[in-house]
Amino acid sequence: MQPNKSIDLTEGNLLKNLITLSLPIVLSNLLQMIYNVVDVFWLGKLGENAKGAVSVAGMSFPIVFFFLAIGIGLTTAGTALVSQYKGSNQPDKLRHVVGQFSNILILFFLIMIAVNYFYSKDILRLLNTPESIFLKANTYFSIILYAMPFMIIFISFQSFARGLGDTMTPLKIQIVAITINVVLDPLLIFGVSFFPRLETTGAAIATFTARAIAGILSIILILKKFKILKPHWENLKPDTKMLKRILNISLPASLGLSMTSLGFIVLQGFVNTFGTLVISAFSIGKRLMSFFMLPSMGFGKALEAIVGQNLGAKNPERAEESLWVTLKVVAVIMLIGGTIIFFFGGHLTQIFIKDQQVFILGQRMTKVIAVAAFLFSMVFVFFGVFNGSGHTKFVMTFNILRLWAFRIPFVFVLSGAVLKLNIFKTGILQNAFTTIAKPLANHPYDAVWWSMLISNLLVLIIAFISFKRGKWKKAKIYD
Repeated sequence: MQPNKSIDLTEGNLLKNLITLSLPIVLSNLLQMIYNVVDVFWLGKLGENAKGAVSVAGMSFPIVFFFLAIGIGLTTAGTALVSQYKGSNQPDKLRHVVGQFSNILILFFLIMIAVNYFYSKDILRLLNTPESIFLKANTYFSIILYAMPFMIIFISFQSFARGLGDTMTPLKIQIVAITINVVLDPLLIFGVSFFPRLETTGAAIATFTARAIAGILSIILILKKFKILKPHWENLKPDTKMLKRILNISLPASLGLSMTSLGFIVLQGFVNTFGTLVISAFSIGKRLMSFFMLPSMGFGKALEAIVGQNLGAKNPERAEESLWVTLKVVAVIMLIGGTIIFFFGGHLTQIFIKDQQVFILGQRMTKVIAVAAFLFSMVFVFFGVFNGSGHTKFVMTFNILRLWAFRIPFVFVLSGAVLKLNIFKTGILQNAFTTIAKPLANHPYDAVWWSMLISNLLVLIIAFISFKRGKWKKAKIYD
């Protein structure tokens, strides 16, 4: 597998560079999402066990995302630093960045595996996991987490290649991995031919195998093909200055994403109190939302590399221009996709589970998702500017505000759950919160979607104001 030629993003047509860089990222993100979507699709065909199986996969997602979020946050510095060093023409620094990253990731892997081994059951109990699916959920969850180190290795390689302007090589790895996952899923879930019928465990094993192969291929490419990234032994020796630079960028990103994932765990616990029907619908809704967000996520990640290279080359004007180009492209795409989701979202839920109750719930859910996702797509583009410049503290703040200051409080207020607290059971506050919760009284779990819309709107306003202040225009390699 030969590496593709990297792109100099400091010159040429911005729109052409953006599309060239972003389309492989969109396809790669689509393939990444298919890991879980394929699981849910096949698990939804298990007859009487379908709802329970889909619930297992769905409720494990926020916990898995918590660990993945930390790793993704660590790799954010990869794209920022590699792109900025490339833009400033400092090739020796590229190997040093990869070498120091290796030290950080090894420590992260050891901590993550220890937490999984000792505390997986305790985490599931904190999520109010129904006893009827607890054992299956624990097995599925554990196997997926043991695949996480391989996933982080691939994401790290992806971030390095993206910083160089090469988004095709990671896509090729994804194609290999997803093909393996797609083939193994039905074989291991249903026990086709000589394969055992493992149901949810089979889905987890298929995902583990695919992610392991993606991680191994990434290591081989860095060692054999991407010589510009291959660290020498001296690059592996801990360098306090470079480690500090990496951590100054990556820790805020990790904290922001991990706090976001913790917020989703709280929301999952809220949803779990309503039983497997709502858990299944919530699981499907998250996947539809993820699919809907693919274009904006791809363009936002491409923007990181463009901003990084141009700031490294000391050209902040071109970096800012790239933001406005990206916003226009994403807005058009999301308007088209949003219209489809708004009018046909209920039917889309039937792809996963053909259930009339899920269909009715899905009709309400997807109309709100369409608007909420459009707003967040704009937010994600601004994230690309701040991450690419290495100013990840802004993104950390936005993520924490979005979940903890806005969405979670609104969930408990709009659903009426806040009225269970003694302080709100009498007086003016009780009357006020009862009135606010009245529109969703028949479907309190719908508060999850409405709070999403509100929180995304508020964060979009804050992100725009932060961008206009211009502090992001200084590249981190010049600190």
